[in-house]
Amino acid sequence: MQPYERLTADRLASLPAGSRLKLGGQIIKLTGRGSFTNGAGRTLNMIEYVDSRGVPGSFEESIILDSATEHLNSVMCAYCGARRHVKDCIVRAVSTYMTTSQSHFCEDKGCAERYFRMNPGRSKAARRNKW
Repeated sequence: MQPYERLTADRLASLPAGSRLKLGGQIIKLTGRGSFTNGAGRTLNMIEYVDSRGVPGSFEESIILDSATEHLNSVMCAYCGARRHVKDCIVRAVSTYMTTSQSHFCEDKGCAERYFRMNPGRSKAARRNKW
C-alpha cells in the first residue's frame, strides 16, 4: 500500500522512444525530446509524445516529471496527489452544485475524510432537490 515512486529526470532520459507513460488519465507514447527557447530567453527541455488518440503534443520536462508515471494502472489521489494502485484507493462521489463525479482517495491515510473536511460544500452524498 505504498505510493508509486515518482518519475525522475535520469529515468525519463533513459526511456527509449516508444515507451508508454500515464499522463493524467491517458496513456501517452514518447516520441522524442528537444529544447525550446521561450520569449524570456530561457531554454526549456521539451518532451514530445503522441497521446491515445494519435494527436502529437509536447510538454516541458518538469510537467512530465510531476504528473506522469510508468505505472499504467495507477490512479492519483484527489487529496494528496500520490499515485497508487487502483486497489489501494477508495472511490467516493464528489458533488458540486453542477456535477457529481467519482474521485479516488488513499485508503490507508484517510484522504477522503480530510478532503471533505476541507471542502464542506462538496458533499459525500448525492444531492436531491426538495420540492
